[in-house]
Amino acid sequence: MKSFLDTVDVNNLTSSEQIIYQYFKDHLNNIVYLSLSDICKELYVSNATVIRFSQKLGFKGFNELKFQLKNELNLTNKSTNAWDTIPHRTSILKDFIDNIDDKIIEQICSEIKNHKSIYIYGRNMSSLPAKYLQSMLNTMDIPCIYIDWIDFLSALSKSFPDNAVLFIFTNYGDKSIYEPIVKQCHERHVKIIWISSTDLDSSLLSSNDIYISTHEAKLETPPLLTKLTSFLLVQFIIEYLRHNIDKQGA
Repeated sequence: MKSFLDTVDVNNLTSSEQIIYQYFKDHLNNIVYLSLSDICKELYVSNATVIRFSQKLGFKGFNELKFQLKNELNLTNKSTNAWDTIPHRTSILKDFIDNIDDKIIEQICSEIKNHKSIYIYGRNMSSLPAKYLQSMLNTMDIPCIYIDWIDFLSALSKSFPDNAVLFIFTNYGDKSIYEPIVKQCHERHVKIIWISSTDLDSSLLSSNDIYISTHEAKLETPPLLTKLTSFLLVQFIIEYLRHNIDKQGA
């Protein structure tokens, strides 16, 4: 049976990736039953190497690649009900969990704890995780201000307190919209924490910013980006903060 692996240009793979590729080809019928750690132990490679290999083939990570192979081997349910999308969404969430950098979560939480002026921006679908973060921070007695109008954010960017923290939840990070706002923020030494569903234009980022791409899954009908991964990221932040607040109170 033909697989998407047959379309891969092996010449673009590193020597380690070629070993992984050949292993996948040789064990096509069994690979969907193996975990990431199983494969790494078998090939004596790191988790990061297999994840990079998966991403080079166009997937978010190993779990989404494995989901694609399951589909090709007809191991997933082919009915047309709404539950068909759940395994794919789950694979993307698993890849996000595998790839998240604990140090970045720790750094974000440190910024929250060490700054008195915290602002959170998000509109449309991005308002959902933004409002959730604001609600949870307020519940933990960490004051913050939620912004849902881009014009209001633009006006505030000229008067933010120095060294404030600004969370920006966005789908696409449109450069034409955010560039003047970012310029004002950087001039006032505002630390921006970007949580974007898709990759950002690097010109929007300063070396002082924190940036996480959540690679949200896209829904074709209606055409929008889900926010499952953004909610998961917010939950990681909240759990880390809560754990450290509990430790300090003990």
